[in-house]
Parts: sequence; C-alpha cells; structure tokens
Amino acid sequence: MLVWILLFWGQWTNAQRTSNSYDLVIYGATPSGIFAAINAARQGHSVALVEEYPQIGGLMTGGLSFTDFISTEALSGTFNEYRFRVVDYYTKKYGANSQQIKDCYQGVNAEPHVTLLLFEQMLAEAKVKVVTRHRIVSALTQKSKTGELRIKSAVFDDLVSKNKVNFTAKVFIDATYEGDLAVAAGAEFRTGRESRAEFCERFAGHIFTDKGQIMPGGTGEENHKIQAYNFRLIMTDSVENGRKVEKPSNYDRSKYLPIADVFKSGKVKEVFTQDATGILRVQPITNRKADINDIKNALVRMSSLGKNYDYPNGNHEVRKRVIEEHKQHILGMIYFLQNDESLPIDVRKKAALWGFAKDEFQENDNFPTRLYIREARRIMGDVVFIEKDTYQAPNSIRSVLNSNSIALCDYALNCHGVAAPGPIYPEKTEGDFNFIPQPFQIPYGVMLPKKFKNLLVSVAISSSHVGFCGIRLEPTWSALGQAAGLAASLSIQKNISVNNINVRELQSILLKNKAKIIYVSDVSADSPYFEAVQYFGNKSFFHDLYPLESVSIKPRKIHKLQYMDAMEYHDMKPKEILDADLAQKWISKLYPNEQTIAKKLVTQKQWTRGEFLNALYTQLK
Repeated sequence: MLVWILLFWGQWTNAQRTSNSYDLVIYGATPSGIFAAINAARQGHSVALVEEYPQIGGLMTGGLSFTDFISTEALSGTFNEYRFRVVDYYTKKYGANSQQIKDCYQGVNAEPHVTLLLFEQMLAEAKVKVVTRHRIVSALTQKSKTGELRIKSAVFDDLVSKNKVNFTAKVFIDATYEGDLAVAAGAEFRTGRESRAEFCERFAGHIFTDKGQIMPGGTGEENHKIQAYNFRLIMTDSVENGRKVEKPSNYDRSKYLPIADVFKSGKVKEVFTQDATGILRVQPITNRKADINDIKNALVRMSSLGKNYDYPNGNHEVRKRVIEEHKQHILGMIYFLQNDESLPIDVRKKAALWGFAKDEFQENDNFPTRLYIREARRIMGDVVFIEKDTYQAPNSIRSVLNSNSIALCDYALNCHGVAAPGPIYPEKTEGDFNFIPQPFQIPYGVMLPKKFKNLLVSVAISSSHVGFCGIRLEPTWSALGQAAGLAASLSIQKNISVNNINVRELQSILLKNKAKIIYVSDVSADSPYFEAVQYFGNKSFFHDLYPLESVSIKPRKIHKLQYMDAMEYHDMKPKEILDADLAQKWISKLYPNEQTIAKKLVTQKQWTRGEFLNALYTQLK
C-alpha cells in the first residue's frame, strides 16, 4: 500500500510541476507584461502571465487612460495594435464619425473597461495562460561556475486558496512596477535619487526648477526620496453616469483647511481645470469622462508628497497602508473642495459637478484599482540609462544614436517632485522638473539585470532616477515589453542566455513586428519603406540630413493638452529623388564591402530615397 501511495504522490507532484512549467513566465500583467506575453506566445512558446491583483492591465485598466506621450509618430508595435483595436471598437459601437471616435484620439484615450476588454481578447487570441491573485514569495536560483545566476523557479502565494504555487520556466520576465520578481531572485537594485555628480546629470539629486530652468538652492545631493504617487481618477460631469463623492469615514476637515487660504489669496480660482491653473487636472477621454491627474508644482497637490517613501521596499502590509493613505487623502480632499463652507460657493458648485463614473471600477466602488507608481525600484544592470542618453547628438538635431536600440520614446524628462515645499521656496515642490528633449532611443541592455542569464526586466529598468523619469510611460514600457518578449523568444529558441542574443537579430524581428527603434516622423509602420528606413536610420543615415545651420525650430503645435505634431527635422522624405551628394554621404556610413554593393546599385537608375534604401536593404539582408 505504501508503494502505491508513494507512486501516486510522485505522479501527482509531477503533474503539478508540469502544469506550472512554461517556456516563459512573466510576473506583472502590466501593459508591458501583457505585450511581452503576446509577442512571445505568437512565436510559438508556452507563456504564463502571473499577476498579484485581481485585474490585469496595470495602470491602463486602473485609471491612467489619458496616455502619456508627445507625438503618435513615436508609437509602434503591439501598442499600435492595441490602439487600432480601440478605434475599431468605438467605430463598431458608435460609428466612424461619432464623438467617441474623436474623443479617443486615435485610440489612446480609451475608457478603462474597454482597455481591459481588449487586453483580455489579445491575450486569449495568443493563448497566454493568465493567472491572477498570485503574489511573489521567493525565487530559486542556480549559480554557474562563472558566478552567473539562472532562475529555476518562482514561488507565489495563491491569494484565494492560500496555497504556495511553483512556476518553472526557461526564461523569466519581471514586468511589475516594483521589480518584485527580480528582487526576490536577488537582483541588485536602487531606489531614490543619485547625486548630481555620479552621472553628471543636471536634474539629479536635491533640486528646484522653474519652467525647465534649474534654480539656486538645490544641493544636487543624493537621497532616498521617491517621486510622488497619486491615483488617476475616472470622473464625469454627466448627471446620468456620475456618482457623488461621499464623505470618507475617517474624514478630518482640519487637514484640508489650509486650502481655503489658497483660494482666499486668489492664486487658485477653480478646482477642475484642463490647464495647470487649478488643483485637479481634467484630461478628457471617451464618453464624457476624464482621467483626473495631479498637477505638477501646484499650490494644492493631489499627490501625497513624502508619504510614499516606504512603498518600494515595503512588504505587502506596508504597501497596503501607503495605498490606503493615498486613497483617503484624495477622497477627503475632493469632499472638502466640493462641500466645505470655507471655500467660495461658486468654487464648490463647479467642483460638485464632477463625480466618479458609475460604469468604471464597479468591483471597487467606482474607485481606481491601482495607485500610480511613477517610480519604485530600478533593477541595475551593466548598462544604465541616464540623462545623457536623451541628449542631442553632436552636430545633429537628433538625439544621440544608440546602435543597440530596441525601443524609443518621445516625452519629457518629467518628475512630479519628491517633497512638499519648504523654507527655501515656499511654493516650489522639491524634486520637480520637466524638460523635453528630442525623441530618444532605449538600448537593450537596460533590461538585463547584473549576473542573470534568464531574467529580463521591462518596467523597473536599469537607470538613474533622472533617466527613469523619461522612460516611465506606458507606451514606452509597452515597447520595452514587446522587445523583452521577443528577446525571450530568441533566448529560448537558441538555448542561450538573454545576455548573449544577437541584438541585430532582435532588431530585425522587432521591425518585422512593426516596432520602431528610431524616430522617423514621416515613415509609419505600414509604409513599404518601414524596415529599410528604420534599419538605416539606426546607422545614422538621417542624423546629418538637416545641417544644424539650416534648422529653424518652431514651437510644436499642441492638439490635445500634451499631444503634439511630429518633431521637426525628423523626417526623411522617402519620395524625394536621391541626389548624388546624399547618396555619397549615405554610402560613406557603410562598411567597405557594403559600400561596393551600394555604389553599384546607385548607378542603376534614378532612385527616390525610399526606393534606394529598400533596394539596398534587400541586398544587404
């Protein structure tokens, strides 16, 4: 009998192990994790996507619906696939000429419940195994003779059954906002801010800025302080769909009374505004709703400055406390702004027009499911993304070229501050900065934690605080997720370390999957020239296309609060005739053997720029 029991136990445990063994395990069903899972699964791999929360989608299904980027020309790959599905969804439901199509702004301003639906559909189509309500406990690693680490398995708490669940995989991806899987495996990480001296970054350390300019009083010293968090509320001024913000059970009026003095001073006159003059920023999305966000450096802050320092390295109970404190802060503040008699009656009346959208977060009392973790841990690798990676290249209007680019970003170096105003500047948030560089590239190495052979990190990447402030956006994290999923696929297919994959091969696969690695404003992913233009753009073909002495930059036209026209002088005019001077300039950038091919090709006919690059790309590939 004992033999039969042992045999049965061995068969059962083996079955359990098999059922939780995958080619790839991803922790964090953020958009980055979702797009990593979809891309790897489409390459034919078995993929498990494990998430702590009941709901997938991270911030994009948890409140952040006015997506952060500057120009649509920077968007690509699976993120574009998602936003095109958004447009298709609203077109089918409301019509191509509907207000909903206008308000979704090319698919980037979808309602959270719509984004959730589309993410679920995309994951189901890719046959990704999705496991929610599982929190990381530990990771088992194996060290090689050379000191490299390989994650063998990861153990999770099943928050429903209360059992421990083991997942094994050939490759792991950490797509959490906090880097929890990587840290559980023993990866090196940082939190807080580096000093100005460490990486020679202008915006590093203790700092005060105004309109992009650094002000006296900042020391540039490093410290542990963390960029401010807040919830991204989904609210509406629709009577039919609005729900009144009720008085919180632990409401303390005295906390908010100083707000009355701000209104008495006349420096703030309204609560909800689309610009930066109010307290709560109205960012319109579809169906008469708005993504309500914090206003940087405002006199009254939606963010709880200084109340999040314990979050990144905190255990579950600490994080739960921080989340609840942020929730109670914003609920109490809105209730005060809408009801307290110390405020002018017209201010209260206008504020009271807004309520929570009844058709969002119905499982969570119409309150967002995720706190906006702008920055937590940064998992360190040998490559560290820093401020200089966003700088303008010498003698070029473009940013510095990174030949190992696997994603790009068009956004500001942007920090919402780390501490409330103090004695130096009574109305300035310490740590706040905002500086818009040219669109910039992100190298593969930022996703590779030190010493690990089978771990990629696509959100809490290797970077300085300042560098991270340029990358910390869902479209950028999504692009990194797509690259991580395809890199994991190469690692699995070739049975090699994620550190040893050929980045050129990864770039080629990314291009075939419509992902951009360099910013070229007039050649979209559906262009017949796309792959060739991206390939040669990453060989600096366009860095000197516009001599600096010929450049005259005009302010970028704003279409919707922060969305702008494409960056000037970042086009390449694929249909223009290729003249001899430009042809010679391009050919000089090639290797000698490639130059021979290009010189022969250029004499065959009169080419347009796009045609020539396509023909050359075909021959070189």
